[in-house]
Amino acid sequence: MEGTSALVVGNDAETRVALSRQLDGAGFTTMTATNGQQALDIIEKIGVTLVLCDWSIKDMTGTEFCARLRSATMDRYVYFIFLGAQAEVAPQKALSAGADAFLSTPVKNDDLSARLQSATRIIELQDRMTARNDFLEYAYQSVTTDLKIAAKVQEDLLPRQFRLAGLDTNWVFKPANFVAGDMFDYFPLGDDYFVFYILDVEGHGIASALTSFAINNQLNPSSHGLCSKSIKNNPQTADAVIATVQNLNRQFQGNLNSSRYFTMIYGIVDVTSGEVTMTQAGHPAPIQLSKKTGEAVALGDGGMPIGLLKEATYSTISSTLVAGDRLFLYSDGMLECENDKGEFYGSERLLSRIQEWRDLPIEELGDLFDGEITRWNGSETFEDDVSMVILEYTGKR
Repeated sequence: MEGTSALVVGNDAETRVALSRQLDGAGFTTMTATNGQQALDIIEKIGVTLVLCDWSIKDMTGTEFCARLRSATMDRYVYFIFLGAQAEVAPQKALSAGADAFLSTPVKNDDLSARLQSATRIIELQDRMTARNDFLEYAYQSVTTDLKIAAKVQEDLLPRQFRLAGLDTNWVFKPANFVAGDMFDYFPLGDDYFVFYILDVEGHGIASALTSFAINNQLNPSSHGLCSKSIKNNPQTADAVIATVQNLNRQFQGNLNSSRYFTMIYGIVDVTSGEVTMTQAGHPAPIQLSKKTGEAVALGDGGMPIGLLKEATYSTISSTLVAGDRLFLYSDGMLECENDKGEFYGSERLLSRIQEWRDLPIEELGDLFDGEITRWNGSETFEDDVSMVILEYTGKR
C-alpha cells in the first residue's frame, strides 16, 4: 500500500494528528483537512483513495460532504470511513449516507487497524480492476482500429457503380458491424459474358467477413479465377454456372475450421442475346423487372446453401432480358429488416417499391433503396447485413 494517499477530515487537530500517524504506519501517505470544501479540493487534485471523516465538520455536514464526494466524477473509487460517537449517529445512517464503514469515537487502535486492512484489500482490488479495464479499453481501441481498416478493405473490394458492356449497375451495402458477411461483385469476362454474384455468409461480423473475403478471392475476374476457368472449361453457360457453385461447395464444405455456410446467387449474362443463366443457392429469389410491362417477378424457388452438404446438387434458372429490363439481387437482411413495430420489410414491399420506381434512372436507385431501408430500420445500425445489386440490361454496345 506504499504510496497510496489517505485524507483525514475533522475539526480536532489532536485527533487528526493521531489518525495520521496510524495511517502513515499502515503505509499510507496521509494529508489532513479541517473542512469539507478543503477536503474536496484535495481529493480533486490528488489521487486520494481513503478518507476518514468526522461526522461533524466545518462548513457542511458529514453526510453532505460524503454525498458530494460520491457524486464527483473520478477515475477511482474512494473508500470512505465515518468517525463518530454512537450516541450521535447510528452506523446504519452513516452507511446510508454513502460511507463504506463506521468507527465509534474515541477510535481504538485495533478497530482502526482491522478496518484499514479491509480497506486495503478493497483498494488493491480496485487498482487491479482499473488496470484490467485500462487494458480492455486499449484492446478495444486496437480492435476497433483494425476493424475500421478491414471495413475499408472490404469497401475497396466492392465493384464500382458504372456502366459496363451491356449492363448498367448500382448497389446498396450496409454492414451490421464494421465488416459484413455479405459480398457481391460483377464484371465482364471477354466480349460476350457478364458475371455477377451476391452472397451472404451465415452470421455476421469478423468470422463471416473473413469467409466472404475468401470466397471473393476465389471468384476474382482474373484468368486464374474460378469464374473464368468455369467458362473456359464448359462451353455451355448453364454448365459453367453449375461448375462454379459445385466447386465452391467442395472447397468450403467443412472448411475454415468452422461449420459456416453461405447462400448465393451466381449468374452469367450473354451480353449479345440478353440471356441470363443463374443458380439460386439458398439465397432470396432474384427479381426481374420488365421494362415493357412494368411487372416485377421473383425467379427461382430455393436451392441448397453452399458449404452445408458435400453431396448438394444445383440447378439453373434461365431468363431473357431485353433492353431496359432490370435484375435485383438482395440479401435476407433487407427482407428481414424490422421497423420499430417489429414488422419485416418483406418481399411484397420490396416488389411494390421496385415497380413504383421502374421509370427512375438506375443511377438513383441505390440511394433510394439505401434511404428506404434506413428509414424502415429507424437508424444506421442494422441487426443483419443488408446488400442489394441492381443490374439493367442495355444490350451490347
